[in-house]
Amino acid sequence: MSTRARLINTITAATTLLTMLLSGCSSANKPAQTLYIAYPIADNEFTQTTKERTEKQFRLFNQQFLKTNPNTRVVTVAYKLNTMKRQIKEDSELNLGPDLILSTNTHLQSFYLDSLISAFPNSSQWTQQYGDVLKNLSIVDDKLIFAPFVIFPQVSCYNNKTIKQPPKTIQELVKLGASGIRIGLSTKTYEIQWTAGSTGAIPEISSLVNKKNQNKPKPKIKEWITWLRQAALYQNIFFYSQQSELVNELTANNLDWITCNSFEALEIRETMGEQLSIAPLPDGVQTKAFATPTIFAFGLGTDSSPSQRALALSYVRSLTNPVGQRQVSLRTEGYLPANKAVDIPNQSSRTLKAYNDSWNDQSLSYIKQWPMITQYLATEQGYPAIDKVLTELSSGIISVDEAVKAFTNHDSKGKQ
Repeated sequence: MSTRARLINTITAATTLLTMLLSGCSSANKPAQTLYIAYPIADNEFTQTTKERTEKQFRLFNQQFLKTNPNTRVVTVAYKLNTMKRQIKEDSELNLGPDLILSTNTHLQSFYLDSLISAFPNSSQWTQQYGDVLKNLSIVDDKLIFAPFVIFPQVSCYNNKTIKQPPKTIQELVKLGASGIRIGLSTKTYEIQWTAGSTGAIPEISSLVNKKNQNKPKPKIKEWITWLRQAALYQNIFFYSQQSELVNELTANNLDWITCNSFEALEIRETMGEQLSIAPLPDGVQTKAFATPTIFAFGLGTDSSPSQRALALSYVRSLTNPVGQRQVSLRTEGYLPANKAVDIPNQSSRTLKAYNDSWNDQSLSYIKQWPMITQYLATEQGYPAIDKVLTELSSGIISVDEAVKAFTNHDSKGKQ
């Protein structure tokens, strides 16, 4: 039985309705005032605790929506990330597909290509609320294929009992480790590529999308790869294969400084409380860290009746307008608003200032290179292939030169 079917079985005692749904009745026969929202959780983090934490955030979102739709039941469904697409396809075949999908921009792009979400009607009216970067990510053929909701900036999370002043450069980060501070880094490309910015390698990486440039010398890429290898040799810098390990080690007091995103910081604060501080990632001497944000957006499910589509659009509108965005952002300090009209004052919170600096000062400084790097790395096999290279590099299995060769010869179609 699919995820949606199991959920409906739990939330309603009306077995006759469930029978109708499972027998393939039209989506118009789903409860008219019920809105179904699907969201992913990474397979290795698919636990009751993670679901409860996410549902807590949804309750905040729902409150905003229910102010103007008080008689609607909002039902959220958690899917395992690696099987989400397949399960939604199965649910849709039973006319049980979600009305909304809240996920990352890259996942929603994939869902759109597979016809699992629909473009927004009157796209131009929706796109007016976004800046150029988010517009470029969410528009295909002049259609808004998903509505950006929140930005999770990439930052550093650290124990302020052991670190009084966070490092502003990667040189200071190394010195911090030499002083005895325990530092955690990830071997996942998406999590560690901020250091490519700090070592000045981003322009060379972005040029790799042009195959003619792949055989030219890449001194900055080699400098970046060399920095990673040297970091693996330092006594107090530790590499982990999963981001969740960094979070667990920091909360267990086995690490003092890690990279994180703003949503993970919410989880960490539940354990560490005021002992947790947030800061932008360390820059280089002359270049900015390539802080890689996670952008969550709403996609419109294709299996909705007209009334449910109207509810879905109302839900998105209530959370992406300036008032809804500001209230959600200030109440949680877990993300930045996607709506360009919402300004979160830096003085309102040190945490929000760190998020603002990460997004506006670091991420947006790489606007020109960002699309090329995404094209070069973000394919179904692309990131795993480079992840493997970086894991072997930090484990001493391959040399710096071998890692540089593997990285620069990586094919944007996911082959080497």
